[in-house]
Amino acid sequence: DLPATHDGLIPLNIRIKDPIWPARDMIDVSVSVKPGEARTLWLDLRDRILTADSLWISVASAAPGFNAASLDGAEVRLVFKERKEAIKQHVADRFNQVRDNWGFLVEEHTTSKRQRLYSRVYADLSDLLRVDPDHELGRLYWNYISYNSQGKPPFEQPQAPKGVPLWAFRQVEDLKYVRRFADWWIENRQVAYGDFGGGISDDSDLTQQWPGLALMGVEPERLNRSLTALSDAVYRNGMFSNGLSTIETDELHAYEEGINTNSAMLYLNWGDPLTVERLMETVKAFDERIILRNPQGNLLFSSNWFGGNKVYREPNWQWQKPYSFPALHPAFLMGEYNGDPTGRKLVTGLADGYLAHAYKDDKGRFTLPNEINWATGKTRGGELNQGSGSGDLMHTFWAAWRWTGDAKYLQALDYRVVRGGPGVLSNLGENYVDALGRQQDWGKQLLADADKGGSGFAAISAWQQTGDKKYLEALHADGIQAKAQREYMNTEGHWWSDRVEAPSEFLQRLRLGGIGLKRNQSWPGHTVSWQFAQPDGAEQVALLVHAPSRERFKVIAYNLGNTPLDATMTGWNIAAGTWRIRSGVDRDGDDVIDGKAEVREVLLEKSVGTQLRFAPKQSQVFEFELVTPGTTVETRADLGIGRGDLKIDGERVLLTVHSLGHVGTGVGYAMLEDARGREVARVAVPALEAPSDLSPRTTTVELVMPAGFKREGANVRVGLDGDGAEVTKLNNRLPLQ
Repeated sequence: DLPATHDGLIPLNIRIKDPIWPARDMIDVSVSVKPGEARTLWLDLRDRILTADSLWISVASAAPGFNAASLDGAEVRLVFKERKEAIKQHVADRFNQVRDNWGFLVEEHTTSKRQRLYSRVYADLSDLLRVDPDHELGRLYWNYISYNSQGKPPFEQPQAPKGVPLWAFRQVEDLKYVRRFADWWIENRQVAYGDFGGGISDDSDLTQQWPGLALMGVEPERLNRSLTALSDAVYRNGMFSNGLSTIETDELHAYEEGINTNSAMLYLNWGDPLTVERLMETVKAFDERIILRNPQGNLLFSSNWFGGNKVYREPNWQWQKPYSFPALHPAFLMGEYNGDPTGRKLVTGLADGYLAHAYKDDKGRFTLPNEINWATGKTRGGELNQGSGSGDLMHTFWAAWRWTGDAKYLQALDYRVVRGGPGVLSNLGENYVDALGRQQDWGKQLLADADKGGSGFAAISAWQQTGDKKYLEALHADGIQAKAQREYMNTEGHWWSDRVEAPSEFLQRLRLGGIGLKRNQSWPGHTVSWQFAQPDGAEQVALLVHAPSRERFKVIAYNLGNTPLDATMTGWNIAAGTWRIRSGVDRDGDDVIDGKAEVREVLLEKSVGTQLRFAPKQSQVFEFELVTPGTTVETRADLGIGRGDLKIDGERVLLTVHSLGHVGTGVGYAMLEDARGREVARVAVPALEAPSDLSPRTTTVELVMPAGFKREGANVRVGLDGDGAEVTKLNNRLPLQ
């Protein structure tokens, strides 16, 4: 009875609301009908197992005078499907809604129904489990969302093949989960631009997981390509200005705008001039603009809201916070790479500045404050343990102790341990219990924790003290279950890129003798790294590295494969010099060589490797001991070439050479080598100063290729006269093509 609108028709919009969340339409369709003409409209919804809630149908029209009375005489008929058929779409849809909606809430992880987004997820998940209470992924999501208030579904551990030590089998299974996680993100989310779709800053958090996995020997080239692509995207996107983030932001996110990516790059590209000089630029910016001596004479962060173009210095923005410190990562790395005096000054100076504000609590205990105002020296927020990021701050005190040997910096570690036990220091990358000689107190505490069922770092420490691998079997069992039951959420669940993780820090401690890198960790603690000659070799060899000191460590290996596997083991957190290696087979599982040991001596130092071979289906022991100390690596000169330094113009090879060491280089050379390693051209490289002021020192030399020279397989190489020792020789060679 209504008048027509356009073209003699009446437009209608019909919606059916989700009974458990009326703000969601299950169907939304617009049709047009002729006035006075009866029509039957079939609306085929996605199947639902209905609750006792009302089914709300909304009908709207643009026709003048349309109201509820206009529907008099209309009929609604419901046609139901068999439950066993309807349940399929109900379960699929409800789970998809849980997955997609939780993806927007995963960072906040709220559990309050006062927040409507959470209330919606709660309703969807409840309706999923109402219909399918055994839905495995639904139960896993609910376990995670509810902070473990509901148990996980049962999990069956994979079984070790007959004759394979359980610790070894479980370790490589644990490692495979980490690889699958990284592979999924690279294959399904990383695009040609370099990013993963979570915003480059959050993507940079994700890729903090790449170096540790690569250092363990898993796909080092692929992971490095992925990390490099993201690093290039940071600069392509204009996210750096004057060594700091282009945007002005808070102290933590200043780190996540690419400082973290530049830092991660050095772990896999040790000595690469582009990487080193980017880190130098950031250290220089912190020294000149951010970390300043205050009126009371203490070195502190002068701002907690800054960027490369502007630094906010009003009183509200002058608070140094625990989360200020991760951005200092480049200073740690430069202090380690070439003993950079500015980087070391910043780290030790900040540690001194913090200690200057220590006080006694009401129990008379040494206490560190939470936040410190740069201008006034006043503190707020209670003590350090009450602040966010207090664990990350311990890297500053550890590095200051390592560089100076001054025990005053260890007070900060004791402060944390007194209040939380020795496990609270577990994000320190080194084996700190042995390094500090605390086996009798901290070690015994951790062993007791492990014997009570404690996992994680306590289990590793218990193995180090007792040699009993039952602790590692349980540790890896926990790792396998956690990764398996979180795998979907971390991949196809499409959580935000800074919320996903396949933790590898315990694997790194065992396979590398310390943690190379995890998110927000500043001090590299790994003893060694691995590169296997055979594809997938890392996932066939279980490794245990126990490094009680920089002068001595042991490697225990078991090759699960059927053929020998070869690896280059590269030294990192070790003393430089000549090392003796004793190696042999362990036939009874006591981690001691049985029979006659093979003995050899090799040069080993930071970034220098040696070859090891792992026999199939055997437990092997390699004992490393320093016999003749060498010169300190980080105090040497360093010539380097790397990405972007090679240009070919006809037969001319133009090569930019960098000085990256602690001291100047003296005269060096650049040469062109053919595919067989024969020298075909050589020029002198003039002496270069050290970059002590954090400004690059470079020169360009020209090599001429002889007529008919075959470029395939050829290299350019640089070095000091007499091939003298350098900070590293990993940056001395580039392929010509």
